[in-house]
Amino acid sequence: MASVTGLLCTWLLALALSAAGCVGLGAQHSYGHHTQAQIACAIGLCFVLATWVLAEVANFCAVGKSAKGTYTEAATTEPSPDVLGAAETGDAVSSPSRGEQGSATQRDFELSTEASFGSKLGASLVERLVPLRSGAELVVILAVLYLCDRTDFFPKAKKVYDPMQFWALWGCICIVALCTVRKLDNSKLLSREQTDEWKGWMQLMFLMYHYFAEKEVYNAIRVYIAAYVWMTGYGNFFLYRRGKSFTIRRTAQMLFRLNFLGFVMCILLNNEYMLYYICPMHTLFTLFVLLVMYLGQAFNGSVKVLWVKIVLTFLGTLFLYDGPDVVFRGIFGTVPGVRQLFSFHDPLHPEFKDELHEWHFRSGLDRFIWIVGMVFALHLPEAETAVARLTDMRGGKQILMQASVALLALSAGAAWVYFVFMQEKKSYNELHPYTSFVPITVYLILRNFTAALRSRYLWLFAYLGKVTLETYIFQFHIWMNTTGVNGSPKHLLQVVPGGYYWLNFVVVSAAYIFLSVRFSTLTGVLRDALIPEDNWSCGKRWLGLLLFMAICFALSLLRPL
Repeated sequence: MASVTGLLCTWLLALALSAAGCVGLGAQHSYGHHTQAQIACAIGLCFVLATWVLAEVANFCAVGKSAKGTYTEAATTEPSPDVLGAAETGDAVSSPSRGEQGSATQRDFELSTEASFGSKLGASLVERLVPLRSGAELVVILAVLYLCDRTDFFPKAKKVYDPMQFWALWGCICIVALCTVRKLDNSKLLSREQTDEWKGWMQLMFLMYHYFAEKEVYNAIRVYIAAYVWMTGYGNFFLYRRGKSFTIRRTAQMLFRLNFLGFVMCILLNNEYMLYYICPMHTLFTLFVLLVMYLGQAFNGSVKVLWVKIVLTFLGTLFLYDGPDVVFRGIFGTVPGVRQLFSFHDPLHPEFKDELHEWHFRSGLDRFIWIVGMVFALHLPEAETAVARLTDMRGGKQILMQASVALLALSAGAAWVYFVFMQEKKSYNELHPYTSFVPITVYLILRNFTAALRSRYLWLFAYLGKVTLETYIFQFHIWMNTTGVNGSPKHLLQVVPGGYYWLNFVVVSAAYIFLSVRFSTLTGVLRDALIPEDNWSCGKRWLGLLLFMAICFALSLLRPL
């Protein structure tokens, strides 16, 4: 294993190179001055990159030592040539004086201590090599993101509004997705693969809506967002009802997954948390479900008690959003530290003086649908029984029953389209909180209509449905370009010069999807490393992380803004 001096020199060299690259990248910054938090973040990322290099060196030395361990052992036990020569000739070998012996002993002790410490340090780094590799890759991705959105290295292009292109591309994607049909071993209702597929195709249209400025599908996008929130209520209620424990680790990992990327973006780019409103909205409703199921959890086996909980939750939500305005503002606008999370200052709409307007509007649109998801999860067993009975029917009776169900669902969907969906944007938003459950219910009925449909899913959409958080946030900064701090993605990222629109679209989209998938994987690795099973170990790691952040911030104070 390398010595302490060698490891220290390696780390300092890696840190200097990382800092030089960071300074060079920061010098290209196009939007004002860096904040103290951004400088602290940059220092922390440089430390991570340098420590990863150190771990790789330590691992290389450890592998090299183990490969030639037998030769090393032989070399340490073989007598010196002087001793051999003296033994053969019979000459006496002079022994060192007592002073020389003391000096040699002290020197050997210091070398032994340094080697021992170096070995322990190297072994500790090698043990953490996997999360350090993930951290280093994360740093590179963040550097690419910063380069794309906060510098003028890549030119910006205008969005092209063309409904024909939008729908033609969407049709091509659907045809490709149909070629990736996979079959499951069962035909359960709402399998994980089916919900991932659902998230995937909705997310794709949501992203294309932004990229192509296809404002005509706004009402549909609102339904898709409601469907995501529906799944938040459904999924969490379902897990806790099935006996998932209310452990600190599971809750912490869930919150980490929802907020890690958004938190990093806010620090790195000096954006407000509400720019990525999906993160706080899903976090709030997830915590609401957790609270509902945690209180009186001994009675969660009773349907009646759960219905009482759901009704009380509905009334509480109604009071929070539709009651006196002082209630909403008292909770989200006065508690120290909370207002900063939910306030938003839109540079494109300076006329909005109310800091909480965006949060009230965004979360208020879907304030009830997560409760509807809980109701669906509560009565999933009855739905499974009904589906099983329908499947057991034979002949004309089954066809008649299926036709009746399909006709009822389609009729409800058609009525919703005519009376609600066709409204203009503002009128639709007023109706959306109270009607979004209709298209979601119709979709679920038709998607699970037969065993053949339930047992199959589109792999392409299901794959993309696993990285919806990353694709949602990265669309701002890699796929498109924002207008600056707290800015919206009003421009397209152009990496292929010469006006080759579709070639640029393919190249940027491939990089964007790749980085989204990688960041999702890295988040999982870091989540498991920072939140282990043992609560004591978890506490120590987070205490160390907070100390590290404090050191980075203190070092940032040494550099003027």
